[in-house]
Amino acid sequence: MKRVRFEYAGPAPELAGRQLMGEAVADFHRRALPAEGGAAEWIVRLGGNLMFDAGGLRLLAEALDRYQGRADRLEFHLVPDPIAARDYYGLQAGLSPDGTVRLPAAAVRAGREGSEAAAEPLCVTLPSSVTPIPFPRSLTAPTDASTPHALLLACDGDFDLLFANQIAWPAELRRRVPRSPGALLRAALRRHPRDARMRAACAYRCIDRTAEVHTTAVVEGSVVGPGARIGAHCTVRFSVVGAGACLHDGAKVEFSTVGRGSWLMHDLVLFRCHVEDEVFLIHGPYQFSCFHSRSAAFATILMDWLPNGGPFKVMTPRGLIEYRGRFLGSVYREGARTLGGSLLAPGRIVPANTWLSGDPAQVHRRLDPNFPQGRPVPPAGGQPVPEPL
Repeated sequence: MKRVRFEYAGPAPELAGRQLMGEAVADFHRRALPAEGGAAEWIVRLGGNLMFDAGGLRLLAEALDRYQGRADRLEFHLVPDPIAARDYYGLQAGLSPDGTVRLPAAAVRAGREGSEAAAEPLCVTLPSSVTPIPFPRSLTAPTDASTPHALLLACDGDFDLLFANQIAWPAELRRRVPRSPGALLRAALRRHPRDARMRAACAYRCIDRTAEVHTTAVVEGSVVGPGARIGAHCTVRFSVVGAGACLHDGAKVEFSTVGRGSWLMHDLVLFRCHVEDEVFLIHGPYQFSCFHSRSAAFATILMDWLPNGGPFKVMTPRGLIEYRGRFLGSVYREGARTLGGSLLAPGRIVPANTWLSGDPAQVHRRLDPNFPQGRPVPPAGGQPVPEPL
């Protein structure tokens, strides 16, 4: 294989304080970068807003190894499957109408660093696993879900961090499971799930010896960090729970990350979310959403689905953009809090240190005992809602 040297100056400011798989982005990337070797034939310069793992860098190196052209400069164009392009790359600035994604990364031949020649595109196929999801018709039509095998994703907006975390742990799990004799042995003794690969993934677990996990808790395909506490009847599936995090009795966490010192209260459901440090969540459920450090949600409804099946209008630095994935929640920036009775439409971003609450006039007003029976209670000062025809 051709020798490749990766050059990376660190994450851009918008990523410097964020996390991937429960650790700082800079630390995550440092682990992913290969050790420097001898003389290189290609130098790959990674942009500061690119989120990547070791598998993603391997894809770039393999694409360079297959390249037979004579160009001195190359730019990488990722080719995900159509489902991944919709669900994970639908808000990318580099997304083209044909479904390819221009990455903030470029390669130059060693010795030609000063060349000003135009860059030639080099396509990189992103492998993935596609799984059918038989949604009930009352929710939406059955569809397929795609899980990329590597992380290569630009941070062009707040929601991209959520997508990156949804890719990173399943990709890491694919690497860990075949190297875990314990997981393979436990999988051989189980009957469910029927799919052998899924059975092996469920059988994997890495629980720090200082963590407290109740005997009735279920931990499948997950990592539980030092000092974490997992209460009675909790479920942790395909997730990462950070140091000192606390899942109170009955909490359910699936396909999510939970940062250091965060609390998930009793019977809370967390699904496909990214939670950073010292976050407090109660009631719920909370789905397809991102909670930055020291944010909190109290009895809040985060809408993540549109009944008409149309595209979401998502807040991004480039304005409102249509997102055509099936589900999407909200982003809470640092210190943001939503109090009881709050409701957020899909694709919303709560600014840092902002507190949102329901209308106090609605929550605390005195109810008229003479309201008609069997009709919705109207807003304050309004007329009763007429009976449906």
